Amino acid sequence: MGTIDLAAVVHIKSDYESWEKLMLSHEDNQERVDAGKLLYGQVDEKTAIVLNFEMDQEAMARRAGNPEFAELIKNDVESHDFYVLQEMRPPS
Repeated sequence: MGTIDLAAVVHIKSDYESWEKLMLSHEDNQERVDAGKLLYGQVDEKTAIVLNFEMDQEAMARRAGNPEFAELIKNDVESHDFYVLQEMRPPS
């Protein structure tokens, strides 16, 4: 499947600080942040934006369909809106 660059708008059910702690503690997210492959920030108290570069598509699909993941985020995340990122280059 390969990798993909994604943006996600996270609609937070709890509060930003709780969501951030959960997000950073899940799988390899902190390592990806440290490597510059995952960028995130607070939009407001109930919204975050996440940019995830070179995300493994198979891993993403497994996570999205995993009932354990749904259970893990149920108290902190209302929903996600996902967008595919594509680099724009100036015309030559």
